[in-house]
Amino acid sequence: MKKKLALLLSVVMLLSMLTACGGSSSGGKTATSEAGSQSSAAAGSATEAQPTDDSGIPPHKEELIIGTTADINNLNLQKQQDAVNNIVLKLTHETLIFFTNEGTIEPRLCTGWEYLDDTHIRFKLHDGITFSDGSPLTAEDVKFTYDMGLENGLSMLNGLVETKVIDPLTVELVIESYSNEFLISLSSVPLSIQSKKAYESGMDEPYLIGSGPYKLDKWEPDEYVTFVKNENYWGDKKGVSDRITFRPIKEASTRAIALQNGEIDVCIDPSIDNLPDLEADENVTVFQRPGTRLFYLGFNVQQAPWDNLKLRQAVAHAIDRQAIVDTVLAGKGKTQTTILNRGLWSFYDEMEGYPYDVEKAKALLAESGYTPSGKLPILISNESDYSQVAQMIQAMLKEIGLDIEIQVVEPATLKTECNKGTQGLFLWRWNEDSKVDFVYRDLYYTGSPSNYHHFSDPRADELTDLVLTEKDPEKRLQYSQELQTYLVEQCPQVPLYIKDLVIAYNKNLQGTYLYGGGNHDWRFAYVAQ
Repeated sequence: MKKKLALLLSVVMLLSMLTACGGSSSGGKTATSEAGSQSSAAAGSATEAQPTDDSGIPPHKEELIIGTTADINNLNLQKQQDAVNNIVLKLTHETLIFFTNEGTIEPRLCTGWEYLDDTHIRFKLHDGITFSDGSPLTAEDVKFTYDMGLENGLSMLNGLVETKVIDPLTVELVIESYSNEFLISLSSVPLSIQSKKAYESGMDEPYLIGSGPYKLDKWEPDEYVTFVKNENYWGDKKGVSDRITFRPIKEASTRAIALQNGEIDVCIDPSIDNLPDLEADENVTVFQRPGTRLFYLGFNVQQAPWDNLKLRQAVAHAIDRQAIVDTVLAGKGKTQTTILNRGLWSFYDEMEGYPYDVEKAKALLAESGYTPSGKLPILISNESDYSQVAQMIQAMLKEIGLDIEIQVVEPATLKTECNKGTQGLFLWRWNEDSKVDFVYRDLYYTGSPSNYHHFSDPRADELTDLVLTEKDPEKRLQYSQELQTYLVEQCPQVPLYIKDLVIAYNKNLQGTYLYGGGNHDWRFAYVAQ
């Protein structure tokens, strides 16, 4: 039986249980947005319509400059999965489906879709889509992109069996079995549609050819990356800024000063120490809302001594999460018990977990049979916050007799070591704003490349599969909450906190599309004049 688009969207909205959350940021010095545990993973900054000239484009500053915490490192869509890359790739490339601020999905490159049955989904593309080189985007490009994704082992395409070209504007996807989240996964940036013709031409960087409103102009590593308007953009809604530049400024205070001096228009993740000055600046807006990015203390459960469950649980009880939030984040965050990102469907934080209890921690340490001897290394990134958090955890674990040695590395090195399983204890974060399966399967499923815990458990794997495939909403919710409870009990990680989204920008910034986890969409942003 065919399920039409309108019905499908209604079902997705029901299953997702997500509610829109937005905040106005025009006119005031500080904009905030409150949201409960069932809020949308995304939050948009509302903007007022601006007067336009004869071309329909409002008066604006030619270049929008965004000060970021890190530089891009790879623009080959399917060879990367870093947020810093995904954000800029949203300017140049587009997916079949778009994940909205309301927690739903809607068509982008396609006009719509329909399920022919549980395992066959047919999409109709817009007529007249072109890539930045002027060549048409057709169903052949969709097939080429997804076939390449399967060859590259992209987890977003788990369950895809075949991509069929029905005609130049119609493509059919065949999946192994019904999946609650397969459609949502198609909105992932690495699955943006690429040009088959560009790859077949033999050009050096075919992945730079996209169908988005902007195209890459220049990239000077560690200095800036600039995008200019794509003159061949096919969509009705076009970008306003003539150029959008991302400038990596790793030191948070330096980013804040650059914003106040007018060197940049947006300051990503300003330092807590700089917020009073930014909030007092009449030319700056500080936007704040609950975030979705979960920071955690992770264990490699295959490596001694962290293969000892009682020892892991002892560590969990020894950590004062609220003290970390109050000290490191100045209260701009929320402690967490469960392993699922706040805002996702089925988020379940009501379990007891491991409340701060030093005496309980000492008792569990004794039960574990582990005798502390020598230093236990903790691997952390050299990015902001991690050092302070690590020092606090070091002091807290000292109280129960564990001597922690902090080892600081580049983020890429941390990922490599965690992937290889050479690390024992580590600090890291995970953000997911739409798909629970991308938390369960990527972080905890047996054999997953992102399973830095090297956790393998048949019961967890079984529940993960049931959450993905169960059609009954009540049963699916039950499985998901049971899985969260079980993973917390097994303690492959200690969830610490969700940091609030805090971003500061020029008070005249318009057209923002801000997500709680930081994966913002700048396609239509500009500074009004």
